[in-house]
Order: sequence, then C-alpha cells, then structure tokens
Amino acid sequence: MIRISYVDERMDDPRKSTMRKLSRFGMAYRIDARMIRGKVLLWPFSDKYLTARDKTIAEKYGLCVIETSWKRIEDRYSQKSGNQRKLPLILPVNPVNFGKPGMLSSVEAIASSLYIMGENSLADSLLSKFPWAHTFHETNMELLNAYSSCGSNEEVISVQAEFF
Repeated sequence: MIRISYVDERMDDPRKSTMRKLSRFGMAYRIDARMIRGKVLLWPFSDKYLTARDKTIAEKYGLCVIETSWKRIEDRYSQKSGNQRKLPLILPVNPVNFGKPGMLSSVEAIASSLYIMGENSLADSLLSKFPWAHTFHETNMELLNAYSSCGSNEEVISVQAEFF
C-alpha cells in the first residue's frame, strides 16, 4: 500500500483543495516539508519522469505532492528531494484547469502517478470523491496505460510525443 501525503502551502482556496478533501476522508496525510525525504515527490521541475519503476520507492517511503498554486510553485518552493519525479503530459478535467495539459490538480497528479505505477484501485478510490472522476477516466486512461508501460525517460518522451 502506498501512503499518500502532501505539504500544504495554503495558497489556494481551502474549499477547492483536493488534498484537504482526501485528508478529511483519511486517504491522504498532511506533512511538514521536512518529512519529504525519501518519498517520491511529484515535482514539475524534475529531470526525471515518474515510471512504473518508482513503485518500489513509493511503497517503501510514500508518494507526496505539494499543495500550492501553479502560479507560484517555482518561486515559492524549492524543495530538494532525492526522489523528485515529474509527470508526463496528462489532460486535467478539474474545473479550474480543464483541458490545460499538465496543469493537474493535486489529486489528479496523485491518481495519475498511481495509475502509472499500477495501483489502479487506489487511484480509483481517490478519484471517486470528485464528481469529475468519470471524465478523467474517459479522457486519460489510454494515455495513462501507455505511460505505465514505460521504463525510462526516453520511453515516456516517446509516448508523450505520440499523444501530444
């Protein structure tokens, strides 16, 4: 089982925070930034893409996302972790960034990571708390299945180029 955690930078409207919602259901845990070490940290500025091979690290240490504003993430937060990974392009369906490739909500990022690592049941469970989950599946499952078969940055880049 992969433990889901998040660092809450408190930049977004708390009513729209997908991770706070998951936290209320006991499906994600808020942590301090100092507790990231070792975890697979979803970080859009990483040099490495997340692949199914990262599942071993995620099972051992957990999967973490920074809950913050897309507009200020780079200048506001420069966390360094040995296991930073970025996601390949995926289409968001959340109401704030619908259809803007790569601009995922935190729960979309976590769920996408879980799909890529083969943890489909856990991803489905997290997404089930949001009314747009069905649209996320319809829009991205073929793409996420393709990404889940990748084992290297080069393979991810190739699949991404095929779809985008």
